[in-house]
Amino acid sequence: MNSNRSYLWIAVTAILIFGFSAYAQTPRTYTAEEEARAEKMFSDANALMEANKPAEALAKYKELLNLFPDEMGAMYNGGLAAFQSKDFDQALTLWKRLKQLDADDWQVRAKLIQTYQNLGKMPERDAERRELIELRKSGKIDELKEAEYYVREQSELGGRSVMVFEHFDMVGPRGVKFVFYILDNEGGIDYRISLGSYDTTNAIWREIEKRKPDERLFHLDGYFKNGAHATYGMYPKEPNYDETREIVKNILEKKSKPISATIPAAPPKAPPAKPVN
Repeated sequence: MNSNRSYLWIAVTAILIFGFSAYAQTPRTYTAEEEARAEKMFSDANALMEANKPAEALAKYKELLNLFPDEMGAMYNGGLAAFQSKDFDQALTLWKRLKQLDADDWQVRAKLIQTYQNLGKMPERDAERRELIELRKSGKIDELKEAEYYVREQSELGGRSVMVFEHFDMVGPRGVKFVFYILDNEGGIDYRISLGSYDTTNAIWREIEKRKPDERLFHLDGYFKNGAHATYGMYPKEPNYDETREIVKNILEKKSKPISATIPAAPPKAPPAKPVN
């Protein structure tokens, strides 16, 4: 039986797997009736996810997994349904099993990192992240080797829904490490807060502060839809993820204010129309 699956990531939501494929580590023969029933259950569960009914979808995926215990598509989508239902223990169970079936599935490892974060299991989170980094360094997976970032966290922070990207490497003149996307009520991006280190800023800082050429200054910045920009802090030592997350949390809770901000000038108003006689 075929076990092909595919994943697609975008900035705000993970895409469901829609293709059903029966997969089992232990060979087993399924009747045509069983496979047809499973395909229908898989399709129905996906439809419930699209209708924003993750709890109902999860029940369908679990029913399907009772029939096909190692169906990888149902395992992944079931994990998404559990995660969106805030049943993080169930998501963890499904995605850990999926990792056992496919140790090279780096995107499932990212989902596990997100799940451990929501469960407050930081040692497990950090161990999973180290494994992901080592898997990338191995170069055995082209997609992962070429990836610039992964989704490190999806959760509630400071009363807002956030999605956080961690960049594997800080590259280019405006390198960034973490990007916190603050989501609106519709799940779209409202604005972002990023931790970065820019070449121009570093050159000025090294000259003024007499710093070594390999030292870098990090800064936390907010970027808003109207073109406004705010700087919340400057750090001669790179903050780690938990430190950065706590700073962002304080910003979202309005406990921290920017140290500087710029607001774009409003466009000139058009002159009033002349009265028509």
